[in-house]
Amino acid sequence: MNEFRDNLLARIEQAEEAVRQAVERQDTYTAEVHGADLANLRRLAAEHGVG
Repeated sequence: MNEFRDNLLARIEQAEEAVRQAVERQDTYTAEVHGADLANLRRLAAEHGVG
């Protein structure tokens, strides 16, 4: 379970950074795509008690 948790948290960090970078570049589409990915990852984390 620790590997799942660690990978999920790493993916959340990567998605957060991707959103930040897209916003800095004023790339709305990419920010929305990564934002949706981030929302899904956060939902998955919540479902599995990862936080």
